[in-house]
Amino acid sequence: MSQATKHLLLYWGAQLAAWTGYMALLGLPVWLAGDFTPQYGQALLAMVVIGIASSHALRSFYKEWQWADLSLERLLPRVFMAAVVLGLLAGIAQAALHDAAFPDAEHILGGSVRRFAETTIGWVLQLLAWALAYIAYRSIVRGRVEELRALRLESANREGQLANLRSQLNPHFMFNALNSIRSLIEEDPERAKQAITRLSAILRNAMATVKRRTVPLGEEIDMVRAYLDLEAMRYEERLRVRFDIDPALEREPVPPMMLQTLVENAVRHGIAKLPGGGEVAIIARSGPDNMHISVSNTGQLDAAKPRTEGIGLRNTRKRLRHIYGYDASIKLSESNGHVVCDLIIPKLPETVKSTLETEP
Repeated sequence: MSQATKHLLLYWGAQLAAWTGYMALLGLPVWLAGDFTPQYGQALLAMVVIGIASSHALRSFYKEWQWADLSLERLLPRVFMAAVVLGLLAGIAQAALHDAAFPDAEHILGGSVRRFAETTIGWVLQLLAWALAYIAYRSIVRGRVEELRALRLESANREGQLANLRSQLNPHFMFNALNSIRSLIEEDPERAKQAITRLSAILRNAMATVKRRTVPLGEEIDMVRAYLDLEAMRYEERLRVRFDIDPALEREPVPPMMLQTLVENAVRHGIAKLPGGGEVAIIARSGPDNMHISVSNTGQLDAAKPRTEGIGLRNTRKRLRHIYGYDASIKLSESNGHVVCDLIIPKLPETVKSTLETEP
């Protein structure tokens, strides 16, 4: 049974139980007094149906008109007006059923205005109470969903960051970096010092970003430059690098080490496999509501695994989904002898940026 079906069954079960229980309480004094008749029972059953129908209509308004997104100042007047309209219709329905079930009793429709008003006001108050209970329940559920999403986001960030940290500290990477630095010590001591500085910066950044949810794109680009400078010692002229970054995007937040993961994939699965090497290009462009970042490398997609994704790409997709929902996307494609990874990331309001940049 799906989660949606369970929620639907819970909703209708709660509706039936609540209205049946309420009407039973109304009929309890009559039953205790010995005046309960089949006609009275049928009238109570009809009121259960009216109550369920009215409250379900109120719920439909809430969902269809997206009242959940409104502030209390805008929500409460709408709920009140809907309760008044539905309460009036419910009062008319109850009055008509009463007059039909008890023809010898005083009629409500066409009879005392006061009695009809009391019937209608009673339904309005009942629907208002139901609406407040429903809004409170939805608020609690929504809060729990947001809390769960935040926990999943935190878990995904930790997973991706720690995976990248392990990749930075793995023996293969360290061996190649230190081996390249060792060969420079006698040939070019100054360049060897710079390489050690870059390696230290990469490792320091890998450990520091574990505590951060997002980093500015400019900071991520700096780390990518340091990483590619180290790899250039190993691949020399086989590795050619091109950056084309819109300066306006340097302060835009991105998940830490996300871009570096994609660049590492481009070098490891692209440039490293080509005897003549190739180019890695990192491009960032600004759109009206989003930014388009692409990482491309000379090469081709693996023909044996055309539809599979590596761990790094899967983690990146999950992290984007947790932070931005379906507003962000990542796509891997091949074009004109290059493998291109395209990311679309929405620009966030300043208030959201400050929240994301805060250490958890």
